[in-house]
Amino acid sequence: EDLSQQAQMAAAEKFKTPENPAGLGGEVSSTVSQPIPEESEDEGEVDETGVESKDIELVMSQANVSRSKAVKALRNNSNDIVNAIMELTM
Repeated sequence: EDLSQQAQMAAAEKFKTPENPAGLGGEVSSTVSQPIPEESEDEGEVDETGVESKDIELVMSQANVSRSKAVKALRNNSNDIVNAIMELTM
């Protein structure tokens, strides 16, 4: 008998979805909405004067955004890399 395994199984049972949630009978309606499309941005040339390329690349990689969004965030935050990343990820 492994008591820790039994405890794990009991904890896992808590996270299972109920077969008949909230007494809805047999039918559950889906309320999943379609994802909101991101606003299309002009991915062409972005004016990067005053912003270092390595800073842009760092923000792009850490926040997983396009180059234009990274430049915009850096400009909004006076070239502060940390605040730019926070703006894009929070």
